[in-house]
Amino acid sequence: MEIKPEIIFIGILILVPAQWFLSPSETGHLKYHLNSLIATAKQYLPDFLTMKKDSEAEAAESKAMEDETNPDGNGAYGMGRYLRQRAPEVEFRVGDVVYHKKLGFRGLIIGWDELAIAPEKFLKVAHGDNKHFATQPNYAVLIDTRDRFTPQMSYVVQENIQLDKGTIWHPLVEKFFDGFDEKRLKYIMRPVYKQYYPDD
Repeated sequence: MEIKPEIIFIGILILVPAQWFLSPSETGHLKYHLNSLIATAKQYLPDFLTMKKDSEAEAAESKAMEDETNPDGNGAYGMGRYLRQRAPEVEFRVGDVVYHKKLGFRGLIIGWDELAIAPEKFLKVAHGDNKHFATQPNYAVLIDTRDRFTPQMSYVVQENIQLDKGTIWHPLVEKFFDGFDEKRLKYIMRPVYKQYYPDD
């Protein structure tokens, strides 16, 4: 059986440091290093598994929101197909790049509701004890894939976001926008969505 040179190189790259690490000058050093490795694994493994569960929950929430962008959806999560008249309390516009102050991600607004329109179950989880969040403008946001590796959407309350700069990486950007306006530092909405947000 022929072994590829790449595999041999990777094997040497791994085995040489491992040999140095596992070659004790005394037997006690080996026990120390092995116990150190086990302790580190015990410390970080639960955090890694929890992070994976959180990521799966966020992806499921994002999938539910993405389904609402289809014409058959019920129009929740800022994706309703109805005419929005801008109210003074609605601070941001479709096409604005924003930063989530609590969760630390950048995103692009693709829709908004003057008051939260989402299933009660979602609002309880997303807003928790902050019931006043439902009476504020809430925004549908594409999350930058540089901040979340899986393409996701979110429905965020106005209080938790602020304007930001730059472009956003997300596979759905081209579905909603024709491009990025360098002068105004915002995305240019496609005409099909402009009809619902004429003042944005």
